Amino acid sequence: MPHALHQEKMKSLSKLKHPSIETLRALAVVLVFIHHLHSIANITLPYIAHFGGWVGVQIFFVISGYLIILSALRYSAKDYVIHRVFRIYPAYLFWFIAFAIFLNQLVWMDIDFKALLIHLTFLQHLFPDQYFKYDSLHVSWTLTIELAWYFFAFLCAARFKKHPAGITLLFMMFSYVWIFWGSSYFPSQATMEPGLKYFFVNNNFINQLPFFFFGAYIAVKNPRFDKAGLACIFLVTVVLSSAWKAHFPDPIFITGFGVAALFLILKDMEYTNKKYVVFLSDISYSFYLIHFPVISIVSEKIENDALVVVVSVAATLLLSYLSYRWIEQPFMRMAKRKSKNSVPQGKAADSIA
Repeated sequence: MPHALHQEKMKSLSKLKHPSIETLRALAVVLVFIHHLHSIANITLPYIAHFGGWVGVQIFFVISGYLIILSALRYSAKDYVIHRVFRIYPAYLFWFIAFAIFLNQLVWMDIDFKALLIHLTFLQHLFPDQYFKYDSLHVSWTLTIELAWYFFAFLCAARFKKHPAGITLLFMMFSYVWIFWGSSYFPSQATMEPGLKYFFVNNNFINQLPFFFFGAYIAVKNPRFDKAGLACIFLVTVVLSSAWKAHFPDPIFITGFGVAALFLILKDMEYTNKKYVVFLSDISYSFYLIHFPVISIVSEKIENDALVVVVSVAATLLLSYLSYRWIEQPFMRMAKRKSKNSVPQGKAADSIA
């Protein structure tokens, strides 16, 4: 391999291995877990229990924006698809079927094959009538949004590298227009209850794409800003969001500025994560997939709140590690073997998925 090419590949690898990504992924799964402890078992950690869910998901989206645009720029269409499918599908398929059977959602005589096909192809968040028929994992709606991002990222990667600010602003505009006017074109939105309209329309992938583009912008531009200014952005847009969120439709990409600011703060710091942070980062995808049904099952069997927390944490960590070790890692290795132009990606070279 020519020396210059080797240096370029090592430079890309160092980007993907940065400990900031490990930190943020570990933080994201903890925030989402705490939020669902509140929503399922009514175990509340003040403040974090309420905002942790959406902040955690947005952190995942920004990280995915950063990593996937680099993947789209590096790989051919075939290799890109191989890496994405082998990375997210096997663990999802296993846990989706396992929990659907365990929760008696997937019974052979009563299978709705259309709904099942929609869930198996990650399209569930586009079909409100089918979504709740097989909602064993609950968080799978974000995979529809991830799939949309994978598609857009590959299509616009080369152009985005040349015009990152313009394309990011364009999708911010699409998001803002959608939340006010475009939502009227979503199928069946007129008959939806407010809660369902918020879930399926306001949280539509069009509204979520700016978060990914913020991460993609960081990947291709590597901007440097004053850390004090970035900290102020994070404080105002995320920590103090309760002061302004009531005046804006939700979700809105304003909080994405704060998440991106936090990413930039950590990204410019030189540090090494503790082993437990690296561990949480490694298992974060499986942890994210299975934590909701685990908490639901445990909270139904146990009444003591402290015991619910302990058992839920222990069970989720154990199952997530086994999933990472015996499902995720073998398929990631298989993807590298099948990819003609594979570059070693390191543990952090993944998205939410």
